[in-house]
Amino acid sequence: MRRIWGSLLVGCLLTLVGVVVATPASACSCAAATTKQYFDDADAVFTGSLVSRTVTHPDSKVHSSGDPALHVFAVDEVFKGDVHQQQGVVSADQGGSCGLELSGKGPFVVFASRPADGGTTLTADLCGGTAPAAAALEADLGALTGASARPLAGDDVPRLAGAEPATSWVPALAVAGGLALVLLGIFRMRRRIPTHR
Repeated sequence: MRRIWGSLLVGCLLTLVGVVVATPASACSCAAATTKQYFDDADAVFTGSLVSRTVTHPDSKVHSSGDPALHVFAVDEVFKGDVHQQQGVVSADQGGSCGLELSGKGPFVVFASRPADGGTTLTADLCGGTAPAAAALEADLGALTGASARPLAGDDVPRLAGAEPATSWVPALAVAGGLALVLLGIFRMRRRIPTHR
């Protein structure tokens, strides 16, 4: 009987570990800034709806909140820089590593930058000003630029090797292992209970 309860306890603990590991911790701290500051710091500013989001895990055995996530936007208006109709923007996977935290399809105002090393891929982060496209924010951009432009034809979506949906196998494996041990304990308990005929 002790073995059965021990198996059940271990199963419950593994399930709990899976849930805890699956919950990202937020460690990113952002300083407040004005729309003008975000605009001046960005290489590209546009409004658009989120079409897709995929995550690349360079190390398939260890997933990190800093793994790159590719956000693809259908662009409506461009306020700064060269932006295409389908525009890819890379950020860290999770907010704990200052990655974009976008809820729903938008539309969003995106403040993005190009790498200092001369690369062409647009990047953005949680502290860069990207936010839902509220009327006040769009009015601020209109005041800064005077007018918006149409996006360039075509797409500018970088190809990230190993891109996959934003999931992690570690929590799923822990939960599956915990449930398997619980079921094994129940099966053993049922075998030991005498049946009366």
